[in-house]
Amino acid sequence: MSRQVVRVHFIDKSCKAFSIDQSTTSAALRDLVVDRISLKEDACFALFEKKDDWERCLEPDEKPADLQLQWEKEKAERKKSDSEPLFVFKKKIFLKEDDREMEDPIAKDLIYKQALHSVISSEYPVTIADATKLAGLQCQVVYGDHNSGVHNTAFLTPNIHDFVPKNLLSNRRPQEWAQSVLEVHESFIGKSGEDAKTEYLNIVKTWGYYGSTFYPPCKSVGKNFHSKVVIGVNYEGIRLLKPRTKQVVHEYFFTEILSWASSSGTFAFEVGSQNSSEKYTFETKQGSIIASTIQTYIDILVQMLRTTDEDDDDDDTSETVTSLSDA
Repeated sequence: MSRQVVRVHFIDKSCKAFSIDQSTTSAALRDLVVDRISLKEDACFALFEKKDDWERCLEPDEKPADLQLQWEKEKAERKKSDSEPLFVFKKKIFLKEDDREMEDPIAKDLIYKQALHSVISSEYPVTIADATKLAGLQCQVVYGDHNSGVHNTAFLTPNIHDFVPKNLLSNRRPQEWAQSVLEVHESFIGKSGEDAKTEYLNIVKTWGYYGSTFYPPCKSVGKNFHSKVVIGVNYEGIRLLKPRTKQVVHEYFFTEILSWASSSGTFAFEVGSQNSSEKYTFETKQGSIIASTIQTYIDILVQMLRTTDEDDDDDDTSETVTSLSDA
């Protein structure tokens, strides 16, 4: 069976090449990536297919070779401005307790880079104060201890867009941003790169939307909302946000969500209780992907609850349900 090369990309824009054949599944390719980068805590990482701003997690039995053939067939239909489709390896599932991942330096580095990307791309809304501190920590990771003879505004200004969230860049002149960031960077003298990564992650983990998968703005069907919203899903539940500011419009924990469903053009979920509930329906082509992400989190949380029950026979049902929102 003939073999072909497939390139798997990472959040930091690096990539690695792998030799596969027509029968290689995405699960097998994922395992090749895990082995190549020596990732030990790999349970929450997955392979994605990325097309411009659209991406989806690959099913375990999908064939990357078939997908590459499909991309080639679609090439004539793509606009010149469209980016080439990619396979991306990154963290898919974010849980509250990730101590084991933080003890694996490879996993920690991947998670740090993914958080960094979400901050710089303004996927996460960030205050100026947080942005400045995070940029200072990033400098500590990249450049080590501050050296006033090297690390000055002329040094940092040309690359300031790599350190400051894109939606905040226009709030100050580049030189002013550089000066503020370098002052914070100087305060971290003596802090190791690994400790700087840990502090960076500890800050972003306090945000309610940390680890969320955000889906393109979509229109509500009915009278629930007058404008489009962004749907965000993480280990706590579903958040509906304003597209431009990412301000939370509504949030629903998994313990409030009664059901969810999708079709080729919609995603819907129902919240409330058996006596009183409300249904939200949205027009989106990513309905099945949103539903799959929710199901993955639910399966993990249910398994965590079962494990807790097995470890503590004294837990009753009501205590178990309550702990779901704390998982």
